[in-house]
Amino acid sequence: MLCLLVVFLISGAIGYEIYLGDDFEEKWFEQYLDHFDARDNRTFFMRYYEIDSFYQPGGPLLLEIGGEVTVDPSSLALSPTLAVARRLGGKIVLLEHRYYGSSAPFENITDTEDYKYLSAEQALEDIAHFIEKYKNLAGLSSSKVAVFGCSYAGTLATWMRYKFPHLVDAAWASSAPIRIVLDFYQYYEVAAEIYSNVSSECIAMIRQGYREAKAMLATPEGEKTIKTVFDGWECGNVTEMSGPEILATMRMVLSNQYSKPNHGVESCRFLQGKNSSTTPFQQLAAFILQQAGNVCFDEDLDDLMAWSYQTCSQFGFSFTTTSYNQPFKDTYSSIEADLKFCADAFGNEFDLEALQRSIDRMNRVYGGGSLKVTKVVTFHGKQDPWSAMGLNQEMNKDTPVFLVPGASHCADMSKSEDDAELPLLHESRKKAINIMKTWLQ
Repeated sequence: MLCLLVVFLISGAIGYEIYLGDDFEEKWFEQYLDHFDARDNRTFFMRYYEIDSFYQPGGPLLLEIGGEVTVDPSSLALSPTLAVARRLGGKIVLLEHRYYGSSAPFENITDTEDYKYLSAEQALEDIAHFIEKYKNLAGLSSSKVAVFGCSYAGTLATWMRYKFPHLVDAAWASSAPIRIVLDFYQYYEVAAEIYSNVSSECIAMIRQGYREAKAMLATPEGEKTIKTVFDGWECGNVTEMSGPEILATMRMVLSNQYSKPNHGVESCRFLQGKNSSTTPFQQLAAFILQQAGNVCFDEDLDDLMAWSYQTCSQFGFSFTTTSYNQPFKDTYSSIEADLKFCADAFGNEFDLEALQRSIDRMNRVYGGGSLKVTKVVTFHGKQDPWSAMGLNQEMNKDTPVFLVPGASHCADMSKSEDDAELPLLHESRKKAINIMKTWLQ
């Protein structure tokens, strides 16, 4: 059961704060392992949580979709899902994605064959089957349904409304990549825009520092120096990393998808504050060491391998360095490196031809950048590298898109101190909540 819950209004606007204790009750839903083979009766159990503190008879079912991580019910503490539930007397359910967290079909995954049932298609069927059965079990047969998701889960939310409009009445998609690509060169272009919008000197500092790092890593002596500089950073054991892995980690820190609204200004102030005896690499390294703790964190290995399988089998999304509009211009092939990882981890059949064929199919089946869907609220932060792959244009009044300058990845899914710095985010969230209310009444 859920323990103490507190919700309040701030200055007449939609404000919400929820204090969640640790006393959540895990619940389990028996799910088919393979939805596409009616002769296969194997099942496994998916974990879910309920929050019914707002629920009133006739209220909607608000389903928060779990993505490529273990679900944590405390993540709902500041979610707009709560505001929608309070407005409409809704029942909130958080559903974990198959193969992540405790929703594993197999106790121990020993080979690639065990991942056979991990796909976006199976996940969509999981959600549809859950909605269908849960509504009857919970006495919600006449209730409307809305799905919510961030990042990959936001993609699933959009696709649920597209594929199952008879089950899903509305969707809230935050930072959702809709167009699937192998060569995701736009990812680093967003970083370039953040820094170059502050000053040409700032972006030049990053370019030169990165070039110096790359040149140093080309020699044993230089590589030793760089590993000494980055020893102890929060991004893993640098002594065990190859040169390309170190450069990729540097790029990841510099392209933080969860950057704060003032990230560009504050970062450039640091990067341009070097003295005459400091090289661009030394200044860049100092900045990366300062930022690493905000970007790098320990990931659950099982979750990481599951998502790796999904990218190797369906999504691609290689962060390439070939674009001239980003600070890491390089002929190094990220795609080649990623495909090598896929082959080493899952087998030689995970090659370029198979992955591109799968990506083409995903865009064909789910619409890609030409997706036509209604009653989906889409949010993107302009500081989010994933925004380039999202739904960025309103097709009609039933597909509102909010592009928020200064906001980062999934910023709309949690009320935070960024709201004070980004009034447009706060106002856009209020509008979106009102739109969802209209669709679900």
